[in-house]
Formats: sequence, structure tokens, C-alpha cells
Amino acid sequence: MFIVQEKAIMLVWGLIAAVPLTGVLAAFVTPRVVEYVETIEIKGKARDIFDAIRFQARLMEWSAWPPETGSACAVEGPDGEMGARTVFMQKNGARFGHQEIVTIQDGVSVGFVLKSKGPPHKPQLDFHVVPVDADTTRVVLHFHNDIMPPFNLIQRLAGMVRWTREMHRKDLDGLKRYIERRENYLGEQPKAA
Repeated sequence: MFIVQEKAIMLVWGLIAAVPLTGVLAAFVTPRVVEYVETIEIKGKARDIFDAIRFQARLMEWSAWPPETGSACAVEGPDGEMGARTVFMQKNGARFGHQEIVTIQDGVSVGFVLKSKGPPHKPQLDFHVVPVDADTTRVVLHFHNDIMPPFNLIQRLAGMVRWTREMHRKDLDGLKRYIERRENYLGEQPKAA
């Protein structure tokens, strides 16, 4: 009887020790990099679309992020130029992060990096503007994020990776409505248009 009890106790302790070890192992085998491309065609001139992306005041009109997350935004630096930042603030005015323009190829692409409080990660978002014809433009959104363990596993399990991609799809739809219908993300007349 004592041997059975001792084996049961050892099994329980073995399981208790295995759970954290399994979590650590899972975090290190879960991919760290999240990367995807989303594309949309918009009836509009490439230059107008490029400017709607690079000018942060306009971008915040069509972007899903402020209304969906309940955050407020402000532009720091010369809007539409390298180094311009969109600062994200909570409703109480506390700053919790920003996105910054880190690359611009005039009329062709705009690249952003995001810095925020929270788990260590390195998100980069690039928009490429490709004229299809005189009145149609293709916008290619390329997202790349390197998420450090164990947050790579946590974000995937919590659905954050899927949610972020859906937000980028909403962004592209918002950009399309902003250009084609002159309405902001909420369907209202934009302030910056």
C-alpha cells in the first residue's frame, strides 16, 4: 500500500513539474514571427491614396484602431514625413504607445513601426501603393512582427494574432471607404478630408 501511495505522489509531482516545462517548451516551438499580406483595390488615384496613408491625421480618420480600441490619437512631428508619430492615448490622456513613419518612398510606399507598452515585440507595417490604371489603385499591406517567448504563445492562444489581422482588414476597408465614399471609419464625413 505504501509503495502505491508513493508512486501516486511521484506521479502527481511529475505532472506538476511537467506543466510549466510543457509551457516553456511550447513557447519556444511556437513561431515567433507573425507575417502576412493583405491586398485591396480602390477606385481612386494612387497619389490621393498614398497621401491618405502617409498623413497621420488622415490615416486616423479611416483607421479602425482608434474607434475599435477606444483610444485617442495625436500627431507629433511634421505630419506625412519621416519621423512623424501618431501617439496613442487612453481616455484619461495617458500615453501608451505610438506608430512612427520609418520609411517613405514618394508615391509608392510608407512604412511604420509600432512601439507600445506591453510584451516585447517588433511590429512593422508597410503599405505599398500600386496604380492599376488611371482610376484604380491596389494597396498592399505587409505586416511583420517578431514576438518574444512566451508572449508569442500567449498572443496566439488569446487570439491576438487573429484579431490584429482582422483589424488590418478593417483598416483597408476603411481606407477604401475614405477614398471612394469620403467617409471615415465610422461612416461619417471625415474631418481631415
